[in-house]
Amino acid sequence: MNFLALLLAGALALSLALNGFLLYSRAPATVDYEDLQETEADLRLTQRLLTRCQADHQQQDSLLALRPALPAILPTATTSTQ
Repeated sequence: MNFLALLLAGALALSLALNGFLLYSRAPATVDYEDLQETEADLRLTQRLLTRCQADHQQQDSLLALRPALPAILPTATTSTQ
């Protein structure tokens, strides 16, 4: 029983030491606000273009809905007449 507790305590200490080392050695995250603003501007431009494309497609769809339906049977060159 004492051996298992000692083994668990050793594993916990090793885990804490390794996690501390990994967190300490990790480079600090720096925020570049100019890049962030540039990315936001690109995102807004993309959203505007997408909205414009969606509006154009809706307009085309509504215009196509107004066209009269074509007859079900159209004469073609392969149709033989008797």
